[in-house]
Amino acid sequence: MQGSFLKRTDEPEAVLRLIEMMARTPGGSWKGCRAFGVRDLFEGMRLRPDGLKQAEQAINSTLKDLGITHYRLESIRRDQSPNADVDVYSVTIVSTLEPDHKYTSSVARPE
Repeated sequence: MQGSFLKRTDEPEAVLRLIEMMARTPGGSWKGCRAFGVRDLFEGMRLRPDGLKQAEQAINSTLKDLGITHYRLESIRRDQSPNADVDVYSVTIVSTLEPDHKYTSSVARPE
């Protein structure tokens, strides 16, 4: 959004923004798709080494449930953050139609 107007984006950016919203939404809180939120998985990643893999699986499953089939989450990687109170993750999606097309964005999560 820019001010009170929606900004048009291309398809990969829209999928990345959707994943960012998923990372900020508590699991089970969205009635349209109960599996939508993965905030709980992101919050527990520091304590559970398998948390990244669980989040990847949950996100890919949710994208499929929502009918988003042209992209899948390839990876989530924790990045170093300049602020100790915020975890930063790089999220990479890949086109299922053109596997050499990959797109990456950052997702910041407060502790």
